[in-house]
Amino acid sequence: MRNSATLPQTCFWLLLLFFVGFRTDAAQAPAPAQEATALPKSLFIDDVSVGKDPFFPRSTRRGPQLKEVIAIVENTPDLLLKGVSGTSSRRLAIINNRTFEVGEEGELKAKGQSVRVKCIEIKDKSVLIRINGIDRELLLSPR
Repeated sequence: MRNSATLPQTCFWLLLLFFVGFRTDAAQAPAPAQEATALPKSLFIDDVSVGKDPFFPRSTRRGPQLKEVIAIVENTPDLLLKGVSGTSSRRLAIINNRTFEVGEEGELKAKGQSVRVKCIEIKDKSVLIRINGIDRELLLSPR
């Protein structure tokens, strides 16, 4: 009755032998793919000259950034101290028709350009100012 095995039983045993043989071969040989599993990293370059923001295409956020240019004024012939007034506790200086007190900052025209002026100290006949980070002393102009 040995021949009484059915076709499905025979297929089952053949498949079982095939998979057992396949498993033993796979266990003996190391897999080269497991040794080199380093994944490549994504690299994003944010270059302003290339492309635009896909979500905000009209945005100027990625546009060229303007750097502030500070002009250094060496000589100050256009700045004139026209007068000193006020009390001893609150002195005022008139520079180019604009009144300053100690610690006050303002914009003045000098040599055809606008410069930032800060009043540092006011004396009886002179004033100490800071122009673009450089300290200068203006003397009271004679009349």
